[in-house]
Amino acid sequence: MKRYLPAILILAALAHAPASRAADPYPNRPVRILVGFPPGGGADGIARMLADHMSRTLKQPITVENRPGANTTIAPATVAAAPADGYTLLLAADSIFGADKVMFAPTVKYDEASFTPINRIASTYFVLAANKDAGIRRFSDIALRSKEAAKPLFIASPGGSYLQIIASDLKRMSGLDLEEVPYKGGAPAAMAVMSGEAPLTLMGPGAILPLARDGKIVAVAITNDKRSALTPGIPTLAEEGLAGFKMSFWYALSGPAGLPDDVVRKLFEATSAALTDPTVKDKLSALGYEPTPAPSPEEFRTSARQDGAVLRARVQALPVK
Repeated sequence: MKRYLPAILILAALAHAPASRAADPYPNRPVRILVGFPPGGGADGIARMLADHMSRTLKQPITVENRPGANTTIAPATVAAAPADGYTLLLAADSIFGADKVMFAPTVKYDEASFTPINRIASTYFVLAANKDAGIRRFSDIALRSKEAAKPLFIASPGGSYLQIIASDLKRMSGLDLEEVPYKGGAPAAMAVMSGEAPLTLMGPGAILPLARDGKIVAVAITNDKRSALTPGIPTLAEEGLAGFKMSFWYALSGPAGLPDDVVRKLFEATSAALTDPTVKDKLSALGYEPTPAPSPEEFRTSARQDGAVLRARVQALPVK
């Protein structure tokens, strides 16, 4: 009997292993955060600093996976189809809560019911910028260039619902012949403008401001309703003659629909801790973002769907191409 005892003990341990693992608190294995942009842009930077801080709080590795393409919809579609266990998360803007489905129908199937909002991470605006050799320093210069051109002026963008709305509003409110051309993320769009492939671009400040500071492109105006403390020298589009022009946005952490409440709470607390860390706040500021965590998961669930509905309505109001 004694010689069989080790084998019996091993079998007993294996029999109890699944139950033991199931009882382990979340997270008990690595977590991944998907981003719909390539490495190097603002969303990627936010996701990586968030993952770094959260991995220390949650005591598990958290990796960032870039899934660019299809107007940033590949990453949300992947997360929407993932198990609701908290191990596959998404860093994305509020366009996932309904606007993407309207804008990119019939390809996009996900909508506001496909996700569990966890916490708002950071808010910012867009920057309209130009090729440094295009002779564009103010918005009025774009009007002159547009009149001289025999074809539309291309606006290179990283893709997504927001940029189509802004481009449409710019065209409608200015009367200029402008056309948004989506690229696979901020880095390719920036390269298009720096190379002269496109005269203009619209992106978040995280991708634009470092290039503007280095003199590689010219920041023309921002889409915020007032000048930013980060860029006090850059006027708003409203100041440049487009009265009432405003478009800001936020990034948030979300999971698949049906994420358990205890997992949501743990992730909410981990993200909130990251966003109160002075180092993280300074890094976000350097990228052109303001930390804007929600007061609770419940409040964010409500506000995310409200903001998503507002954006969806703006998409529905776009002229049919």
